[in-house]
Amino acid sequence: MTQSQSSSSLPVPRQERDPRLSPDRRPTRHAIAASAAQQRDPGGRRERPGRRIIDQLRLIVALPLVAVVVFAGIALVTTVQDVNRSRQLQEYAELASDAGALAHALQRERAAAVNVLVNPAPAQLEAYSSQVMSTDDNVDAYRDRRSGISDVPDAVRRVDSNLDALPNLRDQVRKDARASVSGIAFSYRILIADLLSYRESVARSGAPTELADQIRAAAALSRAAEALGQQQAAVLRAYAAGELTPALQQEITATRTSFVEATVQFNDLAPVEWRSWFEQASTGEQIIAAQRLQDQVNRARPGEKFNLDTSGWINAMSGWSGLLFGVQQKIDDAVVAKVGELRDEQVTQAGVQIAGVALVLLIAIVLTGVVARRITRRLRALHDAAREVAYDQLPAVVAELRAAAPGTVDPDEVADRASAKLVVGGADEVADVAQAFRAVHREAVRIAGEQAVMRSNVAEIFVHLSRREQRLVDAVLAQVDRVERDETDPDRLQELYQLDHLATRMARINLSLLVLGGSGAARVRREDAPMGKVLQAAISQIEHYTRVRFGSVDDDVAVVAEAVDEIVHLLAELLDNATGYSPPESEVWVTGRALGDRIILQIVDEGVGLAPSRREQLNQLLAQPPAIDIAAVRAMGLTVVGHIAARYQIQVQLRPGQHGGTLAEVVIPKDVFRPIMAAERQPQLAPSIVAGPPAGYSTTAGNGNGNGGNGGAPARPVAAELFTPAPRTAPPSLFDVPTQEYRVASPSPTAEYTQDYSQDYSHGQAQTQSFAAVQDYAPPRDYRTATPMPPGPGAWPPLPEPDVPSILADADDSIELPIFQSVNGWFKTTEVPVEVAVPSAYTVAAVPVAEEPPNWESSADEGWRAAQQAATPDVSSMTASGLPVRAPQRHLVPGAAVPSQVDRSTTPRRDPSKVAAAMSAYARGVAGRRPAGGS
Repeated sequence: MTQSQSSSSLPVPRQERDPRLSPDRRPTRHAIAASAAQQRDPGGRRERPGRRIIDQLRLIVALPLVAVVVFAGIALVTTVQDVNRSRQLQEYAELASDAGALAHALQRERAAAVNVLVNPAPAQLEAYSSQVMSTDDNVDAYRDRRSGISDVPDAVRRVDSNLDALPNLRDQVRKDARASVSGIAFSYRILIADLLSYRESVARSGAPTELADQIRAAAALSRAAEALGQQQAAVLRAYAAGELTPALQQEITATRTSFVEATVQFNDLAPVEWRSWFEQASTGEQIIAAQRLQDQVNRARPGEKFNLDTSGWINAMSGWSGLLFGVQQKIDDAVVAKVGELRDEQVTQAGVQIAGVALVLLIAIVLTGVVARRITRRLRALHDAAREVAYDQLPAVVAELRAAAPGTVDPDEVADRASAKLVVGGADEVADVAQAFRAVHREAVRIAGEQAVMRSNVAEIFVHLSRREQRLVDAVLAQVDRVERDETDPDRLQELYQLDHLATRMARINLSLLVLGGSGAARVRREDAPMGKVLQAAISQIEHYTRVRFGSVDDDVAVVAEAVDEIVHLLAELLDNATGYSPPESEVWVTGRALGDRIILQIVDEGVGLAPSRREQLNQLLAQPPAIDIAAVRAMGLTVVGHIAARYQIQVQLRPGQHGGTLAEVVIPKDVFRPIMAAERQPQLAPSIVAGPPAGYSTTAGNGNGNGGNGGAPARPVAAELFTPAPRTAPPSLFDVPTQEYRVASPSPTAEYTQDYSQDYSHGQAQTQSFAAVQDYAPPRDYRTATPMPPGPGAWPPLPEPDVPSILADADDSIELPIFQSVNGWFKTTEVPVEVAVPSAYTVAAVPVAEEPPNWESSADEGWRAAQQAATPDVSSMTASGLPVRAPQRHLVPGAAVPSQVDRSTTPRRDPSKVAAAMSAYARGVAGRRPAGGS
């Protein structure tokens, strides 16, 4: 479904004169060309809009600030890296101190282990176990410190693996009798060497030169202590061997050399204070005793028996090593303190740099803010004023101009009043821009006022032209009615009715122009109209009315009088869309449901449907109809629907149909309708009429394929078989239904008439029954099959009077039906004979019935007995082929209807064309007359 009347395009804005160009300040042609050249690139494409002035000012301020931040960041990165290195160096130094303590503990444990292997006595084993416990304490301290460091040198990883193997080494010392002194001593030597190697690597972890020399001095002192320990183990090995071998002599000499080299390196690198600590630790009786034992070892020759007090040797060398370890601890503490001072210095330097950068940034921001504050503030004020004018004041003024009554708008006065709200202050360039914008605003409002005046004038033109045209159309309709009244030629009547229908559609277009002009299309009415009548009136105004089919329509609600005509107009536009933009052979279905607080009408067609984007545009058009312009006239159908829907708060929406096509849903609010009370309801139409086409239309006028109704075969004229309608006078109200009185027709006289009539309609001829019609919206008539008939009042030809009473609603209320008499007989003491309305000409054989106990009986008992007897057939005689012989009417049920004996030879045969012409004339008489005047 799309728009009716004309083009399917949506309303587009009109090309209006630019309000920025005031008459006294028009730019020159050169300025316009320069502006156009600036807005377009060489390729002819429009450039992207530039940044706002405020953003550009912020960019100007931000550039130097970003430069300051970048250079300051580079400096801060270096400082932060120094802080991280100093923190890491402090962690390494603390771990190196723990590693030195662990190395000293392992040296003492090694001496005890060698002593156990040389002198396996319980006292030596107990001393070894005591030293193992002391070493474990140092191992735990080392591992605690190690767990807090993620990135460590390779020497630390080797120490970790060797510490894991230390328990096995201790088990060999305690339990393995085959353990050699040299093997055990070498295993301890490897673990201690890794610890000392890590202490030396700390100096290469980014420490300053002076601090690195001090760390190397501490590592040299550790090597000197290790040389004493190795010398101690080598002498014990020689003692265990019983003689001094050349290899052991060379090893002892190498350890003494290592001790001397380490002490020399320490003295070269260590500060004076540290050297004094070393000199103090190298003097004393314990040191003299150890040196005396060293001299004794040096005087021994290879191959000679080695005699030495092992206990004295162990105590002397352990004491000397302990003195050196004391100096080592003091040096390690000094190194850790020095590294901590370096770290604190780096942190302080980083803090100062960060504070300096922040201060510089703050000063730059304050200075630039003070400089740009006034400019940005005035630009912001101008920006806010422009947005308020563009989005609030100007739309409000335009809406006020559109809502103003015609002749009450003075464009200059409105422009002066609107521009006075824009306050301009200052004397700089920003004030000049504000003044120019004020002038532009005034000119825009003035032009909007002129356009409002012009639109109101155009609307008035529409209204006046529409009313004049409506009077002419009404005159044409009246003239056509007068010609139709005296015309007997069916072909000419058909042409007149087509002209009549075209005039009715022209009247609808005139009403659409009235709606676009802002005038109401409704006439002054006093009575409400049922919804069914409103729908019938709507389809009487469209071209393809024969394709409209009614589904389920609730007719127990009525549209209020003041909204009837405009809702009829709204539905007619939607129905015209549905029939005009769907295949000619398809049908359009209309359903209506009353849901208490609203009525939902649905109009479904079988067209190709709409694209989602197009459907969304049309729904937007229905929800917000545009003002009067050329686009609104082109899309007049849906534009008028939108205006009427907005006037009565009706919701109209287009949705895709379930099986293709488009579904138009109309939701009528509760203020526009009311329920019909039982006392107000008029006689209902016959079911075939309610479910079929609207009043006055042919029930078999099909879709162009010769079929009637809903696309099937033409319906048999049931009303012509049973009832003979008697026309009544037209009701005074516009929406009163012309009721008909039905009487039972005699079957015999109408049998031939009915047969001929239905045969005519089986060839596609129109059947013109009298449907309930709205007087003001009398539908067109179809007389394509009519033939000339004698002039007359248009009444039906007389039929023989029936011999039976009426069975419809207008029959005598005193006549009791057989079922009523039967049921009523249950409550009577005496039997009341029942008379069947249609007498039977057949004789019912008496059937003997067994006597039953006294109980209530009815007149239908005889029929039940006959049916029971028929259920048990009596085969008394057989044919030659073995089949039972049937007795005619033997099992006939009493009370069955029988055809009346009518002499068909006396019944005149009717001409079907004359019958069709008579029915058409009757329909025209019932439909009434249109008023000659009215808008």
